[in-house]
Amino acid sequence: MNDNIYKTHDIKLLNRELLSLSGIKKIINFDDSEFILSSVMGNILVKGKNLELLLLDTDKGEVKIKGKINNILYSDSKKENKENIFTKLFK
Repeated sequence: MNDNIYKTHDIKLLNRELLSLSGIKKIINFDDSEFILSSVMGNILVKGKNLELLLLDTDKGEVKIKGKINNILYSDSKKENKENIFTKLFK
């Protein structure tokens, strides 16, 4: 795995229905209403409806998510589990 790939982060949202991200280290947790991702820019919370993982490329650090995207929130928190600030904010 090439660590240089993970040094940049890019996000593209098309019509609030297709979200493409790069610089993703791992998916911490996900279901059809939220994704919690670890990226080079901190943790990312994506909330929506009928969310589906379309692409997970761990070699390139790329993720694509399809569905109704309602929120995208960044956190600098290093804690990488479900019981973090995201959970407390959005219960």
